[in-house]
Amino acid sequence: MKRRTTSISILAAAILALCLPALVAAQGSYDPWGRNRDDDYYRRDRNRDYGRDGRYDERYLRDSVHRLDRLAKDFERDLDRDMDHSREDGTRHEDRINNEARDFRNAVANLKSRLGNGRDLNRSANQAQRVLQEAGRTERVARHHFDNPRLASEWSQIRQELRVISDVYGLSYNNNGGYYPNGNGRNNRNQSNNDWWRRIPF
Repeated sequence: MKRRTTSISILAAAILALCLPALVAAQGSYDPWGRNRDDDYYRRDRNRDYGRDGRYDERYLRDSVHRLDRLAKDFERDLDRDMDHSREDGTRHEDRINNEARDFRNAVANLKSRLGNGRDLNRSANQAQRVLQEAGRTERVARHHFDNPRLASEWSQIRQELRVISDVYGLSYNNNGGYYPNGNGRNNRNQSNNDWWRRIPF
């Protein structure tokens, strides 16, 4: 009798253990992929970038573009200083890199000017696409300077803002700084988000 009672207790405990994740998931606090839905990263992506109704936050977009404008200016200045103390100083290659950094900074300034209150994305979609294109070109010619910790840090922050812009406008931007058009602009958000394989870091 005692053995039977023990077996029933063990079985009940096993069933409870199996059901617990489902019960917690129903409360919205369990993630089967091991991510914590309450951490800062998840809250930023779901609640700050976008409202609970799925619409983007205009103020957050404006803040992101303003941050990017400041970062682009800092990056252009610090990149020029780094090249002034390198073998590239006075070369055509230096001129090319400076030109790309300036084009990127100008593209960001144009987006900032065109964005306005951020409520009409169609009004600034072309400028957003230009920013991503110029960012890709700038990173390709300047990445060999990222052994400079200041430049590496600035570009890492620039990438974060570029991801915000690419997601809001439904444009594609991968983690290696590359831009590729998705064909339908911001109306193709689902397609761009489904390009998960482009984000694998190898």
